[in-house]
Amino acid sequence: MQAARLLEKGYSQSEVARRVGAHRQSVSQWAAELREKGRAGLKKAGRAGRKPRLSPPQLRKIERGLKQGPEALGYGSSLWTSARVAQLIERECGVEYHPGHVWRILRQLGWSCQRPAGRALERDEAKIQRWKQQRWPELKKRPKTKAGRIVFIDESGLSERPHRCRTWAPRGQTPVLQYHFNWKTLSAIAGVTWWNFYFRLFPGAIRSPQIIEFLAHLSRHLPGKLLIIWDGLPGHRSRKVWEYVQQQRGRLWLEYLPGYAPELNLVEYLWSHWKQPELPNFCPQDFGQLSVQARRALQRMRRRPTLVCAFWEQAELFPL
Repeated sequence: MQAARLLEKGYSQSEVARRVGAHRQSVSQWAAELREKGRAGLKKAGRAGRKPRLSPPQLRKIERGLKQGPEALGYGSSLWTSARVAQLIERECGVEYHPGHVWRILRQLGWSCQRPAGRALERDEAKIQRWKQQRWPELKKRPKTKAGRIVFIDESGLSERPHRCRTWAPRGQTPVLQYHFNWKTLSAIAGVTWWNFYFRLFPGAIRSPQIIEFLAHLSRHLPGKLLIIWDGLPGHRSRKVWEYVQQQRGRLWLEYLPGYAPELNLVEYLWSHWKQPELPNFCPQDFGQLSVQARRALQRMRRRPTLVCAFWEQAELFPL
């Protein structure tokens, strides 16, 4: 319509094409339509190409089936593949689609291909929600009234085998990342507070003596009472750890998270950032280099208080 107004004002077709950003041949066709039918002939040319095979009601029906999950089709897992989506479309609408083309339908519905997050079948969702909605608000009030601090604690580990991410390479040539194939591990334990976190590294696995050593480390750096929140790891419930807590005479309080709910522990997000953005594709020459680089990565993270705030937001547990 903008081209029609310019043509009526006497502009040349080449000038109109330049101003509206169209090809000169298109402007020539518009000028012919304008002379024969007027502006009414330019309002809508109709849809080009073949009509869609699925109507809007059918698309909504397919989306409802997608939200029900692949289990409704009789599959044993909740993973949507192209072949499964094609089977769903044929069952719900009677239209056959090649599995290689169903991604267009999924994009049209606002779906995207994503990496799923693992979740244990043993989870008690009701118990987890009760902890977030009832128990957690009570725990937030306790440190304020008794001048204490909340500390989330968790353990993790690294090995000399690299955490492989992605790299660039010529097409058709799979890159090879060489490393020492052994089972030497470096264990880490960390405690996250509101603005900071504290950590210790240990060779090998973390057991009761290492947990007690880290609790003593926290007591030296954090004055006052500490509310320790962690999972139900056997080392956290061991007799030695319990005896150490009793010796502190009320300075340490213990709170256990619901089972199979790692998303409630802030330290899980710390480990994820430590292994993914900080140490991706890292191939240490020996165990000593692994220890040095792992410690440096954690120290870099400690200098970024906004990271700790991001961990609180990811866990949806706001202390204030």
